[in-house]
Amino acid sequence: MSALTPPCEHSVDSLQQALHQSVFLSAMSAHPGRDLPLCWEQHCKLLPGVAGVQASRVAHWTADEVADFIHSLHGCDEQAKQFKEEQIDGKAFLLLTQRDIVKIMSVKLGPALKIYNSILMFKHAEDNQSAAGNANT
Repeated sequence: MSALTPPCEHSVDSLQQALHQSVFLSAMSAHPGRDLPLCWEQHCKLLPGVAGVQASRVAHWTADEVADFIHSLHGCDEQAKQFKEEQIDGKAFLLLTQRDIVKIMSVKLGPALKIYNSILMFKHAEDNQSAAGNANT
């Protein structure tokens, strides 16, 4: 048995590690993704109910409004019921991390990615609005 890992296996291991870090470790930062270049236009096309909605507006949502939003995400019908049962209003929704959604709420990875990326996009819209406001003053 060779001490060296064959190049093909090493590439697969590196890819798996990078994927794992992007999915699970990004949620450990207080502000994940804010320093990372993200394709917001592309994400808006994939998550149509998110475009232009700011976190300050989401913060005032009731648990029913959060559930309605989650329901509007393709393939997240079950999760909408769960968010409503857990009484997650707009403020609580914005505080969720990807780890909370996957580990605590036991949401499958696909819907969790849609939900968490929506949260990031709401926060990003808020940051962009703040930056634009500061540039105009």
